[in-house]
Amino acid sequence: MVYLSLCIHNHQPAGNFDFVLKDAYKQSYWPFLKILSRYPSIKLTLHNSGYLLDWIAKNRPEYIELLGKMVARGQVEVLGGGFYEPILPVIPDEDRLGQIGLMSERIELMLGKKPRGMWLAERVWEPTLPTTLKAAGIEYIIVDDHHFIKSGVSPEKLCGYYLTEDRGNVVKVFPGSELLRYLIPFRTVDEFEGELKKISDNDDVSGIIYGDDGEKFGVWPGTYKLVFEDGWLESFFERISSLDWIKTLTLSEYVEAEEPQGRVYLPTTSYMEMGEWSLPREASEAYSELNKAMENEEGGELVRRFLQGGTWRNFFSKYSESNWMHKRMLQVSSRISALRAKATAVENLAEAEEALYRSQANDAYWHGVFGGLYLPHLRTEVYRSIIEAETLIGTQPLGSAIKIEEADLDADGYDEVVLRSAELSLFVSPRNGGGLFELDYLPAGLNLCNTLTRWEEAYHSRVEELCKEGTDDGDGTKSIHDLVSAKEEGLEEHLIVDSCRRAAFKDHFLSINENLDDFSRNVHSTLSDFHTSPYNVEKAKKGLLLEREGSVAGAAVKVAKSIEGVGGHSFKVDYAVECSGGSKEQEAPGSVLFGIEMNLILPCCDGPACFYNIEPTELGSLEVGLGSKGAIDGVERVRLVDEHTGIVISIDLDRAVSLWRYPIYTVSLSESGFEKIYQGSCLLFLFPFELKSAVKEELSMLVRVEKFEGE
Repeated sequence: MVYLSLCIHNHQPAGNFDFVLKDAYKQSYWPFLKILSRYPSIKLTLHNSGYLLDWIAKNRPEYIELLGKMVARGQVEVLGGGFYEPILPVIPDEDRLGQIGLMSERIELMLGKKPRGMWLAERVWEPTLPTTLKAAGIEYIIVDDHHFIKSGVSPEKLCGYYLTEDRGNVVKVFPGSELLRYLIPFRTVDEFEGELKKISDNDDVSGIIYGDDGEKFGVWPGTYKLVFEDGWLESFFERISSLDWIKTLTLSEYVEAEEPQGRVYLPTTSYMEMGEWSLPREASEAYSELNKAMENEEGGELVRRFLQGGTWRNFFSKYSESNWMHKRMLQVSSRISALRAKATAVENLAEAEEALYRSQANDAYWHGVFGGLYLPHLRTEVYRSIIEAETLIGTQPLGSAIKIEEADLDADGYDEVVLRSAELSLFVSPRNGGGLFELDYLPAGLNLCNTLTRWEEAYHSRVEELCKEGTDDGDGTKSIHDLVSAKEEGLEEHLIVDSCRRAAFKDHFLSINENLDDFSRNVHSTLSDFHTSPYNVEKAKKGLLLEREGSVAGAAVKVAKSIEGVGGHSFKVDYAVECSGGSKEQEAPGSVLFGIEMNLILPCCDGPACFYNIEPTELGSLEVGLGSKGAIDGVERVRLVDEHTGIVISIDLDRAVSLWRYPIYTVSLSESGFEKIYQGSCLLFLFPFELKSAVKEELSMLVRVEKFEGE
């Protein structure tokens, strides 16, 4: 007799599009549960993440009704977890307990049973977690057998469950089988039975554990036809039901039926693919190549046992946008924690906590085979939640007051400065070109600088090969880890890598002969490092003064920019660019271009509801989409309009300038293939500047963010 414990994890990220949830429910969650309900002898452990569970309860109550019946008759055990699927090790202890407690309460309220075990988001394990889990009332979790192999457990002993502890706090840990993850549902039921028979022949193995995503049953490309239309799932359940040497158990039943296999101490790790994705491009490619080489090398499997790759936290160093969001979330968590510690009741604290937990949803903080960080709407939801929490606890000043804060928010060793008004928050990094890295419009809960840098990815070489050779889908249904396809042509044209993180009010000196195409592709020649180097900063009553002196093509130049709040939803940026002449070693080149770069994004991205309104032009006012590219001279006003959400960003200049604009597209990997994604729009305001003594040019920009009332 072999015990088989099947564990299914269904998840949708907070902020995902409603149509995505509807499709996933129709294609996977509901048909899976209905078919399972027809096989009452099949025991299964199920996890629906909190955001998805709430959506189902509100929109598809028949699922909760059927699930409740299956729970009551003991066929299904429901797992808990962090409600919004946070990566537990990277959020504060208080929030870990809050997230797990919220999920347990919601499950008990809906289904009448408090969960004993939990699903660990992305199986990200760190050795101190048992203390948290024990305090949260969690008895067991499931991770991958990969975790156990990396701790030295022999692959032949990966069955049942083990005990682990931190400072005497004991939890049970199940190793999910990699073999079964790649068999189910991508191989035939006969192949599954054959592999399980081999396992059953081993007298030392009492059971095997399967734990994986429910989306592979209908949502992943090609799986709906395989699993439901072609009858794979019913055949699978039929076969298991007919075999008298297999007995299915929920994970709790397994704990009751069997003794632990022993004690284990798991290393800091996640599943195998995460170790590859979290590494920088060069290291990621090397790790992947080594893994593949060892698959066919004699003795290679022994080497693979000890290949680790990177850890999940690497994403904070790989993507500065991920790190910034994470540290902003921690800032809010710290403020809420301070309010919790007060003896008196704090208004709106419960709502602020919920918003904080929502901002900890893991999906927007990393990227692998799923879109994750590369999906603007997921980043938007994180910022919306952060801003909502801050608003609820009264972070902003009232009326016309301006609040200035200074702290090292992103843990880079240097202070950032925050200007807060009643409706806006501006986050400035003097260290990084004096740029504006976050512009929050509180009434809509939006970060309008939520752009993404065009990063170099290991899979970009596969995009180049694919564009040369064409898509090869091969035969049969593949795991998403094996899919290679392009969702559109011409992706190779967008494989562009930026030199630094995108922001607003980055300052450039360019050759007078520079052009938009080269600048947009980041192959232009730069005459200075003002856009990346530190600025000195002084705080004023209503804002900041940022200054830097540097060399531009041999000439000594000073740039001063003041940022001042002038109203609840407006701020002004005044520039003064001054030259004191050429150097003794070389003659200054004369005229150059001074450019002010702004990177902005609206909720509807480059959709039809979003457009520029630019004036004046030769044709008067010009309206073009945010996905357009072009150069216009004599511009005095630009508006970025989102008619769908009713938001407009207005930029008024006190002198006519040239405007270069282009969309920022990235090429990223998703479960359905490679795709181009709009990450924001870059605007570069330009005017000529003479590199000779006693020249001073000034420019004033008034930026307003407000509700758009239409024409």
